Amino acid sequence: MTMVRERLERLRSWMREQEVGAFVVPSNDPHFSEYVAPYWGCRAWLSGFDGSAGTVAVAADGRAALWTDSRYFLQAEAQLAGTGIELQRSGLAGTPTLSVWLAAAAVGRVGVDGQLFSRTAFEEMKHDLAGLGIELVPLGDPFGTIWDGRPALPHAPAFCLEEAYCGEAAAGKLDRIRAAGPAEGAVRIVAVLDEIAWTLNIRGGDIAYNPVVVSYLAIESERAVLFVDREKFSAEDRERLRREAGVEMRPYTDFGAYLAACGGRTVVADPNGLDLCHWQILETAGAVLVAESGVIAGMKAVKNPTETAGFRRAMELDGVALVRFERWLEQTMAAGGRPTEREISARLHAFRRAAGEAFRGESFGTIAGYGAHGAIVHYEATPESDVPTGTESFLLVDSGGHYLHGTTDITRTYHFGTPSEEQRRDYTAVLRGMIDLSAVRFPVGTRGAQLDVLARRYLWEEGRNYLHGTGHGVGHYLCVHEGPQSIRMNENPVVLQPGMVQSCEPGVYVAGRYGIRIENLTLVTAEGCPEGFLRFETLTLCPISLSAVDTEALDAGQREWLNRYHATVCERLAPYLEADEREWLRDKTRPV
Repeated sequence: MTMVRERLERLRSWMREQEVGAFVVPSNDPHFSEYVAPYWGCRAWLSGFDGSAGTVAVAADGRAALWTDSRYFLQAEAQLAGTGIELQRSGLAGTPTLSVWLAAAAVGRVGVDGQLFSRTAFEEMKHDLAGLGIELVPLGDPFGTIWDGRPALPHAPAFCLEEAYCGEAAAGKLDRIRAAGPAEGAVRIVAVLDEIAWTLNIRGGDIAYNPVVVSYLAIESERAVLFVDREKFSAEDRERLRREAGVEMRPYTDFGAYLAACGGRTVVADPNGLDLCHWQILETAGAVLVAESGVIAGMKAVKNPTETAGFRRAMELDGVALVRFERWLEQTMAAGGRPTEREISARLHAFRRAAGEAFRGESFGTIAGYGAHGAIVHYEATPESDVPTGTESFLLVDSGGHYLHGTTDITRTYHFGTPSEEQRRDYTAVLRGMIDLSAVRFPVGTRGAQLDVLARRYLWEEGRNYLHGTGHGVGHYLCVHEGPQSIRMNENPVVLQPGMVQSCEPGVYVAGRYGIRIENLTLVTAEGCPEGFLRFETLTLCPISLSAVDTEALDAGQREWLNRYHATVCERLAPYLEADEREWLRDKTRPV
């Protein structure tokens, strides 16, 4: 890992010029995206760890550390080996916070790139460090200097999504956002990319797996200004946005100058979604700043009837691809073939691509992990790590697709041999939790944290647990991970509302041996419920593997749910399949 050590030294040389004792590098871009374009892959370039979440702190005295969450503990441990960067496992007892670590490093002044920290994140960190006698200072971007061959800003084509898919014109969305206040004539600044894409019904490819367009948006009372490389759009789409929604396009780099001209105006901005540098431009200009968050995210999370119908159609397209993939996989294994993890990912992608123009790409990189690799929550097979699938352990496949109709995210876990008693017990505990959460009715006003235990209870009885969330929101042909709702142990004040789409994905991970996860997407609905109650409609259409299920451990309600779900899968998918595929599906969805 000599290369990483050399990069750390380049950063330390830059730090000495800036007179700071440490520098903190998050995983962010200026839009606080979960995944970032290569141009902003600074943390990955610096550390060698390429998971989607992590923060690196580099001290001038030679120490460095990286914090990441449980999804990436095993991956980070492997990728950081030999780099001199110490792994800090966030959420585990004994792991120091970033502030405590910096205090232990005895640094008096810590620098950050102000464009990679939101105003809220910067102020919180500044407060924490001040209590330890450390000054936090916003600086520029060191990677523009130290990163030779840094990738260019993304320039993928973008387009307008037809109302037949999104269900509401951009003009209507803009009017709803304007009506949300807080003051007539105010300017609302939007920097979060999926919020911009949803508002204007635009999609692009600037970030892998996320169909967004790198841009900023200013919503005024009579027009909207989109700061973007206009050449990403066709002339027809540029005119359509101008004519139908009053959208004026200006260069991406003009955003700062626009903010500097907002003196005396009321400007609404999200302190969690606008970077510190641009926030300070508004303050310096004398804008009347109103901090407000969650308005667009809340609207986007509640899918309209067109979007929910689109999700159902996307699940049919995805389900057909998954049935054909699973049939190929089972038949290959039965014939003595042993496809590798990378071959499995490639085959699954090919089956999805066969859906034609409706398929727009994967919603994230497929996770296909056999045996010990399945215990790495966000494992990605490389040529060096790629292994063939065997019959002694589980194969975990977590994948998803973007379709014009909607986005999918599904995990299935397979065993092609004779599961051990422990494997069968763990698999059944995961399945029972997934069923109980999927089948629950809950009162209006319920939060995800109040339901999370339903997915974990059988694992807890076995002394097992998992550290990731049980459910995340899913965008409509947008980011596969979106808020504001969630289902997890941590408290989240957002209540579940009809129209929200989220995952249900309990799991168990036995380090060095196997991982198990079963995941469907669900829609919150009041249909079929007593007044004042809601439930989940399962959207995903794909058989759940029965090879490792202890059917005797299922109670009557769980057995009924599983049989009813499988009957629905067969009924919905059979019309799109060939005769031999239908026969295979009927066997995989047989009652238990």
